[in-house]
Amino acid sequence: MAPPTWTSSTATTTRSRSNMIKNVLLLAGMWGMGLGAAFVQLPATQNLLIDAGYASISTAPLGIIMLGSAPCAVVIPKIISRYGEKKTFIAGSFFGIVGAIMQMIGPLTTTIGLAAANDVTPQVVLVVIGALPQAFMYASTNNLRFSVSQFSTPEFLPKATALVLLGGVLSALLGPLLSAVTRSMIPGALYAGNFLQIALMYVVFATLAFFADFKQPMADSDDVRIVVDDLSLVERQEITAAGEGTRIDGNATTERTLWEIIKGTDLPLLTTFQCLSYNIMAMYMGQLKLPMAASGYSVDSYTYALTAHMLGMFLPGLFSGQVINRFGTWSTTAVGFLLFPVGGSMFLINDSLAMFVLGITIVGIGWNFSFVGPSAEVSKICSRAEQSKVVGFNDGIMLLTVGIFFMTASKIYIAVGSWNVFNYILIGFSVFSALLSLLRWLCKWRASDGDDNSFSGDSLAQSLLTAGSICTL
Repeated sequence: MAPPTWTSSTATTTRSRSNMIKNVLLLAGMWGMGLGAAFVQLPATQNLLIDAGYASISTAPLGIIMLGSAPCAVVIPKIISRYGEKKTFIAGSFFGIVGAIMQMIGPLTTTIGLAAANDVTPQVVLVVIGALPQAFMYASTNNLRFSVSQFSTPEFLPKATALVLLGGVLSALLGPLLSAVTRSMIPGALYAGNFLQIALMYVVFATLAFFADFKQPMADSDDVRIVVDDLSLVERQEITAAGEGTRIDGNATTERTLWEIIKGTDLPLLTTFQCLSYNIMAMYMGQLKLPMAASGYSVDSYTYALTAHMLGMFLPGLFSGQVINRFGTWSTTAVGFLLFPVGGSMFLINDSLAMFVLGITIVGIGWNFSFVGPSAEVSKICSRAEQSKVVGFNDGIMLLTVGIFFMTASKIYIAVGSWNVFNYILIGFSVFSALLSLLRWLCKWRASDGDDNSFSGDSLAQSLLTAGSICTL
């Protein structure tokens, strides 16, 4: 049976193509600003805390942002369903600006006489506490991966998601590279300029959100996305008679509970793979500063390596969507996870700057291929009415795990006591994740209906896959 075709009203058809591209590009810019702020946050707070003698908590501020963003990720989809994306994202940028200004005041305390010249406690406290309001902003940024679905056809969704993530190239150019300039921009207050830069990036984020054509909150909208053929395809139609939030599955017209979605789709696996991808990448990225410093490299060298890493994360967005459409989500995800140990092996060759830069760049590429596919699939398995609980479940768990690891990463690294041993651990998790991805691909290949979003197939493979997913989480 031929898959359902894309249909729309005459008004939608008139503006669909140009409107879709415009809004995808606006979301890409928002992603670049929101994520770029996080990539300025990492070197700024890490270097400040290391300079102040707090190396063991050098990744704590970004960890607080990510940990705090976990409950925000659960709440934000519900806020969006009530007030819409535009108001929610602009509110998120406001919280981010408040937090960044608090952090900026930290390095200024000695300059303006609020603390003694040798007293680092006030600036450390403000830098750490100022991270918390930015959690809502970070969760809002991550939600853009799913907001793009309202501007995209089902066939174009992997490409649209990849293009939004491609906006991260802006975060490489306006993030770490620019932070090298703004670091000493304010005389006598090292790193204060970085936090001012973060605040300004949030302002740009809000401006782009203002010009995006986000849909009205669901109560005011008559646009509906329908899950058909056992949830394997998504079709958006304007059906006034059916109403928003309707799921048409055979002869039934109902909205599923979260438990039904968890049982009937790949949502647990999609969440697991996003957790693995993000955490492996973040552990490499977050701790790279320490072995580079131990090898005698400057802050600027770390900045260049971080920039190369970000380009590796986001430049593949030019073609990763096409690769996913051509070869499938699970095989592409497996390749992404296999690129992690390739990047990790570069660190084992020697401690030259070239190997640090090459290794972390390959790790970034691995993140793109292992993360884009599962993210796009989440949007395919739910209607817009179901999206708030699905996205809340997905991002809540993902950001919780990332936050925990970022909060504890420095202590884990110090406890391990060796960059090589730390690297071997991450390589092991990467290979394990690749095997889980291949096992899911095997389940699909063995499935009689060939459906990529159901669990029919070899029972042994499924049992191993489910057990591995649960153990990983």
